[in-house]
Amino acid sequence: MKRFVKCLLPAIVVLVASCSTPAYYSYLRDLKYETPEVAKPAPELRLQVEDRVSIQVLSTVAGLAAPFNLSNGMTDGEGTRVSSSSYTVDKSGNIDFPVLGTLHVEGKTLKELKDEITSEIVRLGYIREPLVKVEMENFNITVIGEMGQSILPVEGSSINILQVLARTSGAGEYTNLQDVMVIRTEQGERVAHSINLQSKSLFDSPVYYLQQNDIVYVKPRGLRPSSTMTAIVSAFTPFITIGSTLSTLILLLTRL
Repeated sequence: MKRFVKCLLPAIVVLVASCSTPAYYSYLRDLKYETPEVAKPAPELRLQVEDRVSIQVLSTVAGLAAPFNLSNGMTDGEGTRVSSSSYTVDKSGNIDFPVLGTLHVEGKTLKELKDEITSEIVRLGYIREPLVKVEMENFNITVIGEMGQSILPVEGSSINILQVLARTSGAGEYTNLQDVMVIRTEQGERVAHSINLQSKSLFDSPVYYLQQNDIVYVKPRGLRPSSTMTAIVSAFTPFITIGSTLSTLILLLTRL
């Protein structure tokens, strides 16, 4: 009897352990407490073909900014035009801006475009001190795979991959955190990058900070059991646990 129990017990323990959920979805395993790391700032977004950008020109003198805005007829309380216009970057990387004409914007940051428009308006003598606002309208991130399927709009000018995944369903038992794919399109080329969410090296990845239209693919880890197998395991787990407990008690009793 002793020999039988001793042989049965390890097998039951292994079986129970195999049915438990492993901690495969812990983040940043190698990040140490109280150890400073260099925090890199988020890079500025650069305009790409088919991006949509909102450009607004304001002036303290009523009416001076109106020619630079495709007007919707609205003014503020002081009579200053506050309408803004949306522009789509064409296949040549240009936008057609009122008064200034064709502007090549592909590859420029929002600040660079703002400074260029401001400088041209001043240089041509239209407005002495114009206020120019430039904002991205299509800053969206697509998430697919094991953390759900969604298109996430981003407010502001920066977001990192952890912030994006925090807005999804979160890591699960079959989530592969060691090889998350980020697909990025730049200058007409599509490149897939791999990022390991379990390592602090992710902070140095070129895709830690995401850009407009990035696609985040969270891969599955291993094979997902069928619903039938999951139901069978769930049904037998209580019996396996009881059997393991009884075996342990029998083993202890036989030693008395």
